[in-house]
Amino acid sequence: MDDTNEAKTISADPTQWSEESQRSVSFEWVREYKDIRYSCWNCKRDAVFSASDQKFTYEVRKANINQRRILCGPCWKESKRISVKLAQCDEQWAGSKTRLRADAVFLKQWLELLTVSERYALKPDTAKKAMLKAFLANAS
Repeated sequence: MDDTNEAKTISADPTQWSEESQRSVSFEWVREYKDIRYSCWNCKRDAVFSASDQKFTYEVRKANINQRRILCGPCWKESKRISVKLAQCDEQWAGSKTRLRADAVFLKQWLELLTVSERYALKPDTAKKAMLKAFLANAS
């Protein structure tokens, strides 16, 4: 952003949107993208969903036009890192439940990842957290 705080705009090409977005009401009225200022859900820092990022997100990546940013760049990257680690925990669990249910280190790390993930607006998994707490109580 420049010092004038004036939002930048870029022309939109809704014909490049995903099929789902092309069926939305937005298809009829969105003709340009405009920088959108927001506060990060996690760190509360000011951030901008730039017009050029919107064009890439909706026209190249084909994300739904109703998708909005809630995390700044660094927090989004951290949320993706956490998601990858959670998927790895799920994969390990699927392959070795019997052994891992008594592994306090693994259980604590997985529980911590689940807890931290909620700060990044990832959906809480209360059932999995309860299961891990129960196993931890028995593993100690």
